[in-house]
Amino acid sequence: MKDETKEQMVLVLGKDAPGVRMPVNDGPHASEEPKWEMDWSNGREVVIQEQWAIAVYTNTANGIVIRQERGWDEDEDMVIFLSTPGAAYRVIEAIQRELDSLKQGRKG
Repeated sequence: MKDETKEQMVLVLGKDAPGVRMPVNDGPHASEEPKWEMDWSNGREVVIQEQWAIAVYTNTANGIVIRQERGWDEDEDMVIFLSTPGAAYRVIEAIQRELDSLKQGRKG
């Protein structure tokens, strides 16, 4: 005899999981953790789409290195060398300026 479970999909509402659909399992395996579906393209829960790992470290010449993990279709990591502390601070200031600009754009 085939083992059948009664399973329904329900919409979970609330601030913790808006839009996440979780199955209700009240069959013989009800104690198992339920599987759930995520809308990876449009789900409000997804806060960062695909992002390669990024490392920041000092090299042997006392420069700052920003290194991004290579993609599946790339042969090498992407690397940015900042040879002086001043160069690193200028990059930090530029990133801060762009973040501030984005923040202002959302308010306007």
